[in-house]
Amino acid sequence: MLPFKIRVTRKIIHQCKYAGTPGDENILGNICPVAVAVKDMFPHVYVANDFLYPYGKDTNLKIELPSIAKHFITLFDSLSTDIETRLVIPTFEFEIEIPDEVIEMIKIEKDLFELQLV
Repeated sequence: MLPFKIRVTRKIIHQCKYAGTPGDENILGNICPVAVAVKDMFPHVYVANDFLYPYGKDTNLKIELPSIAKHFITLFDSLSTDIETRLVIPTFEFEIEIPDEVIEMIKIEKDLFELQLV
């Protein structure tokens, strides 16, 4: 397990203010602030209430989110029709433990990328 700190910044919240609004409910897990905060590391991330799926929702690899992230998601989702209130939700950070199997996948992807560069 590897600890990893995630920051949900004001910029991210602003960028995601329309995520999950009426008409876009089905794609919320890919574009919510928690997902966007880790997109650089996990481009195919999907977030559902309690878990972060680093390689998408169709995989078995998942990381449980801490309670602060779960509360944020519940609050953010509940404000899908009140964008202005979403914009004043406080920023926060939290830590997750990245399981060894997820770390191994990162290493495999890095190795494949480096092979393609040669």
